[in-house]
Amino acid sequence: MLITGANGGLGLALIEAFLAAGARRVYAACRNPERLVFDHPQVEVVPLDVTQPQQVARAAGQLGIDILVNNAGVNRQQRLLGTDEPDAAAQEMAVNYFGTLAMMRAFAPTLVERAGAMVNVLSILARVALPAMGSLCASKAAALRLTEAARAELAGQVQVMAVLPGVIDTAMSHGVAGAKASPREVAEAIVTGLASGAPEVYPDPMALQVAQKLAADRARVQADFARYL
Repeated sequence: MLITGANGGLGLALIEAFLAAGARRVYAACRNPERLVFDHPQVEVVPLDVTQPQQVARAAGQLGIDILVNNAGVNRQQRLLGTDEPDAAAQEMAVNYFGTLAMMRAFAPTLVERAGAMVNVLSILARVALPAMGSLCASKAAALRLTEAARAELAGQVQVMAVLPGVIDTAMSHGVAGAKASPREVAEAIVTGLASGAPEVYPDPMALQVAQKLAADRARVQADFARYL
């Protein structure tokens, strides 16, 4: 199996969770492999930037896997319009959407051949807009539509699962207030969801609560989130 963004808090937790679940070989992919220290005989660190087509193609050609976990992501914590960092939206789309798409396209043939699985780590903000992180929301919403379309396209051949967490206690959420889920909690929920064949996983109480409220009254939830500018 291959996990992107493996040097982050959730990435490391995913490595541990899948090893505990019996994974025989874990390819831990990240842009800066020197930052990933994980001494385990079944873990191989792979240098990979999901925004670089040549690196993606090389990985797909060299690594025979049955599970792809698209965990690489970026959150610039910027509004869409009122921002002094206009490149934020482009970077988030490049990694969160186009990077995920590139990985899925590259590894789809192998995963079809092996009747494998794709796991896309998204965000509950794929389902509701938080203006303070408008560009992140847009990229994650696009990635959710991608996940749903791929699930239909690969039905009966590859399991495609979306993971929609709330705030995870990692470096990416530094400065974000409120309750945060532990990376281990989220990683274990991902492993459980994959084993059960779930199409979507809401791996923490916050995400599950928001999802339930959206199902009951989407307009009200969006109005509540809209206050956070």
